[in-house]
Amino acid sequence: MPSPAGNPARRSRPSYLAAPPLLSESDPFEGASLLREHPGALGAVLWKSLRDVSAWTATAPDERAALFPAAAADARAAEVAGAAAEPELWGPLLVVERLLAQPGDVDHRRLVHACRAIARWGERRGFSAVQLSFTQAAARLAPEHPQLAYAVGRLARDRGEYARAESWLRASIRLARGADWHTYALAYLSLGTLYQQLGNLPAARAVTLRGYRTSVRRRVRPLQGVALHNLFVLSGEMLDFERAHEYARAAFQRYGPNHPRFPALVHDVGCFWVQHGCFARAADVFESVLPRFTQPEDRLLTLGNLAFSAAAAGRSALYEACQAESRTLLDCDVASPDRAAQVWLNLARAAASAQEHARAEYAAERALGMAAPLRLAQIRLEVEALLHEVRGARAAAAPPADLEHRAGALAETILEMVRTTSG
Repeated sequence: MPSPAGNPARRSRPSYLAAPPLLSESDPFEGASLLREHPGALGAVLWKSLRDVSAWTATAPDERAALFPAAAADARAAEVAGAAAEPELWGPLLVVERLLAQPGDVDHRRLVHACRAIARWGERRGFSAVQLSFTQAAARLAPEHPQLAYAVGRLARDRGEYARAESWLRASIRLARGADWHTYALAYLSLGTLYQQLGNLPAARAVTLRGYRTSVRRRVRPLQGVALHNLFVLSGEMLDFERAHEYARAAFQRYGPNHPRFPALVHDVGCFWVQHGCFARAADVFESVLPRFTQPEDRLLTLGNLAFSAAAAGRSALYEACQAESRTLLDCDVASPDRAAQVWLNLARAAASAQEHARAEYAAERALGMAAPLRLAQIRLEVEALLHEVRGARAAAAPPADLEHRAGALAETILEMVRTTSG
């Protein structure tokens, strides 16, 4: 992958020794996941278009003119017409058809735009394999752009293709160094999330700190709150209570109460307190921020956590209200299966805290039934542990005294910030 334009001294680094990013991780051939995700005539056309762009990209410029058979363009036009493609796909697919007709005379920028347009269509339709495949095709066509390499890495990470994701995020970092500090810092933060998902918390913290320090040193202000937010979550998972609260307080100051990620940070702080037994503080902040969650799925997850913390804190009326609204939203199928499994788990915990063992077992069984076919191992383990506790009627442990003290101080800050936006 060529080096970005910039300081010649930077280009003299031996970055050419870096391995090229992975094109696939477990598929037997490029685009196999696209075909599995989108079977049928249109899926076949999309796959063939991807294959053609990849072949053209990998072929030396002086050999491209003879790359495709003479009749390939006409055959593709017939396939596109017979695939019942949506109107927004016609233009991009016809750009690839022109590639077949005149492979030696291609408008490179138009081809990149066509790949990105197909990727955006996949995103809007929920076809993550289509989105990833054509974003990667665009990144290979324009290997000098760190933003495209970053996008491939993030999409691969979200699909659980961690080796592929790491290789593209590292490529993005190499390309962005000295040329695009926003993408450089963002790629490090995304790499931190990847290592966190893999359970390597020390590595996650190291690269997240790198991203945060870059955002401060290079004045990338929009990423500073995000980095502090991520560092709070990591410190909480590492049971570093003092640093967790310091990072959370700093993230709140950087975000401000009107930031779009402010409610998510409040929710994450509440979840951290719930995990360590500060139920009353968690219930206060969950309840305060609940009106800020307008999307049904986000509201549902917050309701489940509020139900648990309210039950554990002895606020029975609030617990019952959350149970009722959560059940209504679950019946309306507003959440994805993995999110719904998490909500059922939270409702099971809430019922267990309220000593409603039958209700707890019912909710836990619902969570287990949804988690098993999705291979959500973590939720399955938590459900099984909860069922063991319910059947043994084991009491929850009290939080450490120093954590309760820090939680109280931060809770007052959060509630005051919420009041400033709702007053």
